[in-house]
Amino acid sequence: MTTYQPKPSQGKYDANYDPRPKTVTVGVSLITVEEHTFIQDGRAVTCPVDDDITYITIPREIVHLPCGCASYSIIADLLEIEGYLKRHRRISHVWECIPEEQHPF
Repeated sequence: MTTYQPKPSQGKYDANYDPRPKTVTVGVSLITVEEHTFIQDGRAVTCPVDDDITYITIPREIVHLPCGCASYSIIADLLEIEGYLKRHRRISHVWECIPEEQHPF
């Protein structure tokens, strides 16, 4: 009678083998700090003066933190190097871009 003997590494995380990419591309929606306020239907409405979308390639660890979200402060620092100054713009949304060949649709 033979019995199943699992491999010693089976079921454990192997740090040397990680099939996920080391870097990911994220889209970042930036809005200006400067806002415009106008009256509509008797209420004051405030909206940013301008918005912009940019894409940046960053290490995977910045986007996938243990808490499950991205580090906006690190992304803002990297965008400042690219020329998007923190004093003029702030991050509204961040999303990870998925290549078409990996898209389920």
